[in-house]
Amino acid sequence: MKKNVLAGRKGRPRSERAASHTVIMDAVYSLLQKKSVRDLTMEEVARRAKVGKPTLYKWWPTKATMVLAMLCERMAPNLERPSDLTAEEALQFRVRSLIDAFGGPFGEIVAGLIAEGQSEPAIREAFFDRWVSPRRAATIADLQRGKNIGELASDTKPDLLNDAIFGAIYYRFLLGLTPFTKRFGEELVEHAIRGHRSGSRSLLKRRWELE
Repeated sequence: MKKNVLAGRKGRPRSERAASHTVIMDAVYSLLQKKSVRDLTMEEVARRAKVGKPTLYKWWPTKATMVLAMLCERMAPNLERPSDLTAEEALQFRVRSLIDAFGGPFGEIVAGLIAEGQSEPAIREAFFDRWVSPRRAATIADLQRGKNIGELASDTKPDLLNDAIFGAIYYRFLLGLTPFTKRFGEELVEHAIRGHRSGSRSLLKRRWELE
């Protein structure tokens, strides 16, 4: 008679683990509405979520990785663009969504992670790898697609165009400069991309020749 191989397995059922994960993420988000990333402790999260600290450390080796996990799960879906946009429309969508998110409760969390990363290289690298890099790559891919189909000029450098726009957003966001609004984002994209639209350079050259 065969033994039931599942009977001897240890560990929580998948549904129970998923429920615990959700409760922990809720606890992290809730606590960060009242305090900074720096002041948050694993003890507080464990107590709020009603789990043991070993459970937290089993899934996240540090407080920062736990906060980053929550950020990627709760904020990232709001930044996903529709699939039927042009490259410029996709860029405008991403910029508006990011500014809107930074203006809400997630903004303080992002700023806190970046601040922690100044003294902890591992946090800075994790923030770039998990948060910045995937979104940077997606935007560059959108711009490259626009370049390939002739929407953008053939000499457009998607990586530099992306960094010029989002670098300005992070600059204004982290320094607290105003205005930091969706209107600012729209004007930023318009100003940055104006000379990269297909045909724009030849039109400008023709104007110069006529003057």
